[in-house]
Amino acid sequence: MRPIRNRFPSLVCGLFLSGAACALGATDDDVARPLLMQALENQYHGRYQATLEMVNENFADGKDSLSGWAEFADDVGERKMCLSGSKKAFEYRSLNFGKEQWVTDDNSRRVRRIANRQWKKGVFGNLLTYEDMLKLPADFFLEYSSCKGVKITDSAYQISMTLKPLFQSFYSRIDVTLGKSPVLVKAMTFYGTHGERLKTLEVKCYKEMEGKWLVTDMSVADNDSTASLQMCFKNFSFTESPQAQRERAKNGLSLLAKRPLVVPAASEGAGPDDADVESPEEVSN
Repeated sequence: MRPIRNRFPSLVCGLFLSGAACALGATDDDVARPLLMQALENQYHGRYQATLEMVNENFADGKDSLSGWAEFADDVGERKMCLSGSKKAFEYRSLNFGKEQWVTDDNSRRVRRIANRQWKKGVFGNLLTYEDMLKLPADFFLEYSSCKGVKITDSAYQISMTLKPLFQSFYSRIDVTLGKSPVLVKAMTFYGTHGERLKTLEVKCYKEMEGKWLVTDMSVADNDSTASLQMCFKNFSFTESPQAQRERAKNGLSLLAKRPLVVPAASEGAGPDDADVESPEEVSN
């Protein structure tokens, strides 16, 4: 694995100034918010597909390996996933930044719409919820509310952040570890609405794409270490050419302005719960 070169000299300079600002009385929020937004900007957003291998393991049911594909269209807020294994199958689709989510029932093979009030429901136990399906790995930072503490080490930034009190959210706080050069998510520990520790996500490897970074390997483990989920993305293909990406960036389409994670109104998606309708560089953390 080749070492990662420093691609963000301006960011380094900015962080140096942030450190100076801290000495002048800046708050933790003044340090944390720009770092989280930098990590969000460094994450690749575009249109792409990949094969997906997933290993779901828990104490009660043992291990199940699933394989299939995932497809993302970040500009219109669309995510698709189709997986199958020896014990279960899973098909999921999200449209318009989560305003509509659909899942295919494993037993009846009927398509079921996920109401907004069901965002907290588990997809693979509680290792992934429908909220996670929309926001992982870094889109939770769009819901940043305040900082409860910042610690800077030689290799990482450690930030404790609270989330906006949205009625759908399963979480109240996330402890985030960000790597340096580039600033990317290394780990996130999630806490429930009563402060209880729920699970930890680790991003193990990224793939570079046009100066941005795509997650290729990540894992989630619950607080009691009785369940874990490993996800590996491979064989990426991109429907948007590098030239189109450069033109989009040239036109100044800001990530936060273009694709805010707008939370639907409580009335949207309401109804019965079962309303049925028919080789670039890589970096390891």
